[in-house]
Amino acid sequence: MHGEFLLGAGAVLAALALAGLLFDRLRQSVIPAFILLGMAIRPLDVDAHLVEVLATLGVVLLLFFMGLEFSVGALLRDRRRIVRNGGIDLLVSFPVGFVGGLWIGGGWTGALLMGGAFYVSSSAIIAKSTIEMRRSANPETEVALGVLVFEDLFMALFLALLSGAVLSAEPSAGAALWGMGKAVAFFAAVVGLALYGRRLLDRVFDLDNDDLFLLFTGGVVLLLSWGALAAGLSEAIGAFLAGLLLAETEHKERAERLFGPLQGLFAAVFFLGFGLSLDPASFAGVWPYALVLAVAGTALKIASGMWIGRRDGLPKRNALALGLTLVPRGEFSILLAGIAVTANREAVGATIALLVLALSLVGTVGLRFAPEIARWVYPRKPGRSLEERGFSPALAAFDEAGDTNQR
Repeated sequence: MHGEFLLGAGAVLAALALAGLLFDRLRQSVIPAFILLGMAIRPLDVDAHLVEVLATLGVVLLLFFMGLEFSVGALLRDRRRIVRNGGIDLLVSFPVGFVGGLWIGGGWTGALLMGGAFYVSSSAIIAKSTIEMRRSANPETEVALGVLVFEDLFMALFLALLSGAVLSAEPSAGAALWGMGKAVAFFAAVVGLALYGRRLLDRVFDLDNDDLFLLFTGGVVLLLSWGALAAGLSEAIGAFLAGLLLAETEHKERAERLFGPLQGLFAAVFFLGFGLSLDPASFAGVWPYALVLAVAGTALKIASGMWIGRRDGLPKRNALALGLTLVPRGEFSILLAGIAVTANREAVGATIALLVLALSLVGTVGLRFAPEIARWVYPRKPGRSLEERGFSPALAAFDEAGDTNQR
C-alpha cells in the first residue's frame, strides 16, 4: 500500500513538473498546465482525499503570502479607497451574473450562486501569477490586492448570508445575522491584534531556530485558518489574516524565505485538485451559457478594472493591466459550484465549473501578456512624460521602463 502511494505521488509530482516545464518553455503561466493535467488524470485512480488536503494547504499558503504583502495600517488608511473600488467591481459584475443564473433556470438560489461565482476573482490564481511573474511592485498590483480583499470579505459575508437565509434547512434572518456577526468579530479580533500587539507578536515569533520558527508559524497559520472556518469565513481568509499578523512584525522576511519553497509545491497541487474536480461530461448541455458568461465576465472585469484604475489615478496602460489582472475566477467560484450541486442546481454548478475553467485559462494568459497588451492598446505618443502630466515619479519610471523593455 505504501509502495502504491509513493509511486502515485511521485508520478503526479513528476507530471506536474513536466507540464509546468512545457508551459514555461512556451512563456506561459504554469497554472493552466496544472489545471489541464488534473482534468487529464481524472479518470485514473487518484487519491482524491490526499489531493484535497494538499490543495487546501496550497491555497492557505498562497493567501498567507498574500497577507504578508499587506500592512494592516495601510489597509485601514486605504479603507475608503478599498470600499470604493470594491464597490465598483461588485456593482459592475454581480448583477450580470445574477441575471445569468436566472437565464440558466436556476431560480433565485441559483441566480445568487451564479452572481457570486461570476463576480469574485481568484485570489489564489492572481497571487500565484503575481509572485511567479515578479509583479508585486507594479503600480496596478496594490490596487488589485485591495479589490481582492474587498471581494474575499464580501464573499465571506455572502456565504454566511446564504447559509443562514437561503440554503439552511430552516432559513432565517437571525441565522444570517449570527453568521455575519461571527465573521466580522473574528476578522476584527485578528486585525486588532495586528494593530496593537506588535511588541507581543515580535516576542512570540522570536525563535532562533529556523525549524522551530517554521513549525510554530505554520501552526499559527493553520489554526487561524481553522478559526476562520469556525467563524463562517473561508480558510483562505484565516491564512490571509495570519499573513497580516506577521507583516506587522520584524519576522516578515524570514517567513517569506522559509515558506517560499513550500508555497510553490502546494500551490501546484491546489490547481491540480481544481482540475480533478471538473467533470467534462457535465459540460455538454451548458457550454453555450458558459461561453456567453465567459465573454461577458472577461469584458466586465476589464471595464471595471479600467474604471477603478483611472479613478485611482493610474495611467491608461496600468488601468488596463489592472482589468486584465482581475479576470481569473477560481477557488470561491468552485466552492459556489459545489453548493449549487448540493442545492439541486446541477446546471448552475456545471456552468460555474466550466466558466471557472475558461476564465482561469484566459485570465492567466491575459495576466502573462498584460504589459504587452496595454502597450499595444495605448502606444506611447510624442509629448510630455507621465511625470510632466502630473503622475508620480514612480509611475513615470515604470512606464518608461516598459517602453524600453518593449524596444
